[in-house]
Amino acid sequence: MDKNIKPILITKKTTVRKALEILNGAPHKNAPAGLILVVDKKNKLLGIVTDGDIRRATLRGINLNEPVEKIMVKNPITVGTDLSGFDMLEMVLTKVRATPRLHDYKVDKVIVVNNRGRVENVISFFELWKNSEIRIKNICIVGMGYIGLTLGIILADVGFRVTGVDLNKNILNGLKKKKPHFYEAGLGSLLKFHLNKNFFTAHKINGQENDVYIICVGTPINNNKKPILGPIKSASRGVGNFLKKDDLVIVRSTVPVGTCRNLILPILEQKSGLKGGKDFHLVFAPERTIEGRALEELKTLPQIIGGLNKRSIEFASNLLSLVSPTIITVDSLEMAEMVKLINNAFRDLSFGFANELALLCNKWSLDTVKVIKAANDGYPRDRIPVPSPGVGGYCLKKDPYIFMNTARVKGRRVKLSEMARKINEYIPKFIAKKLIQFCKKENKDLSKIKIFIIGFAFKGEPETSDTRGSCALDLLKYLKRFNKNIYGYDPVVPVGEIKRYGVVACSLVQGFKDADCVLIMNNHQSYQNLDIHSLVQTMEKPGFFFDGWHIFSPEIIKKNEGIFYQGL
Repeated sequence: MDKNIKPILITKKTTVRKALEILNGAPHKNAPAGLILVVDKKNKLLGIVTDGDIRRATLRGINLNEPVEKIMVKNPITVGTDLSGFDMLEMVLTKVRATPRLHDYKVDKVIVVNNRGRVENVISFFELWKNSEIRIKNICIVGMGYIGLTLGIILADVGFRVTGVDLNKNILNGLKKKKPHFYEAGLGSLLKFHLNKNFFTAHKINGQENDVYIICVGTPINNNKKPILGPIKSASRGVGNFLKKDDLVIVRSTVPVGTCRNLILPILEQKSGLKGGKDFHLVFAPERTIEGRALEELKTLPQIIGGLNKRSIEFASNLLSLVSPTIITVDSLEMAEMVKLINNAFRDLSFGFANELALLCNKWSLDTVKVIKAANDGYPRDRIPVPSPGVGGYCLKKDPYIFMNTARVKGRRVKLSEMARKINEYIPKFIAKKLIQFCKKENKDLSKIKIFIIGFAFKGEPETSDTRGSCALDLLKYLKRFNKNIYGYDPVVPVGEIKRYGVVACSLVQGFKDADCVLIMNNHQSYQNLDIHSLVQTMEKPGFFFDGWHIFSPEIIKKNEGIFYQGL
């Protein structure tokens, strides 16, 4: 028996007055509200009493000291403990349909009893309906990148049957071997557990078995910084070809505001011959997880949902609520699209301020991090982030431009975002200039110096193997203009990938040895455990040490004679 129902168990001799007291106090004891269960000494269900029953009995003039057996409902709807949620729902609906006075019968709570008729639990009918209806849906996720694969695995983990579709055969072949194509903590083990059980892969959509489609394809930007919407058009056509009545389409990809209504919806309607909002459902529910912590954040972050209509929002909310504890619904598709863009545009803007401050402090020979820490210390408002060697990552580099494009189509310019992006993109060039200035001052031949770059993933914490949008790669472009003797190390990125960038992949010890310049470009936590004194002492003197994430104290590095420290 569930412990939460014990406060609402009474005997048939309990007075109506006492039953009313128990009824009123039930919510304060975390017990189901609105009803009381009448049981015998073995907890076998004899009947129920609701607040409505007591109210009607009072209107009839019943004495409150009478036993509840005189007013209880003796044949409430019950279901067995051996039934699945879906079977429970079917049984309840069947019993309701068989009730002669159906229009007077309201099902709010469902009582679960064992095969001996003893009470085990009370379930909300709404929750039973919601969970039972949704969990039987088959889900197709189009795009097995960072967003689609992590979401698919989590949906499989909560019980859905998920098919992940991707055109990239290398990705699919890896998944079939239970090997994700990127590093994400916990992803590999979940893939191994669910593959070919709840999670399947396919090269193309098979719409006959799907009820929900989630579009997770990439939306990169072109050389003119405008979004490339070809992949999302193609995905929409693929879904539209198989869309059937009552299906749900969730767009997860980052898109310019208006894309769902003005681009995706017409494609889905044209391909399917169905009417959005009437025959099928459409929502935008943006992805907002951080790489390296995606599986955790999918279960903890609020899910934003904007839909074509109320039913679309309800359908998607019921589904995603099985993953996330908090659902935030907004007024429209466009509002949800804007929410996604401003999250990343604002982050880029705040980082842009920190990096602009770093450039200014450099002119004044001030330690930027100390300035920011002093400003933040004990001050309850407007915490300033520390600067970084640019702002990297696939999303943070492109989403501000999609935000700018969204403004541009309405004849506006978001000048703050434009300036922040320029500042953040300038930082790798600034680092290269500092290195060049050092070499000129120390009469070092730029073409012959040994350069060692630490950190090729676009970030180190939470750790990821993703090098898309990496500031280290931006820096590398500048350095390769005058130097080919570049070594590289990353705790997570595969050696083979580092080599593909034209860099000599090596260990930390090998990289530091005889290096003229060492540059730390991400903030992986393992760096904090380095014997930095011993490593720095093996560098060529004079040497240039750039600490892009302020991992080491400048004073500690400067104790090593002949080493020039540079931070932001």
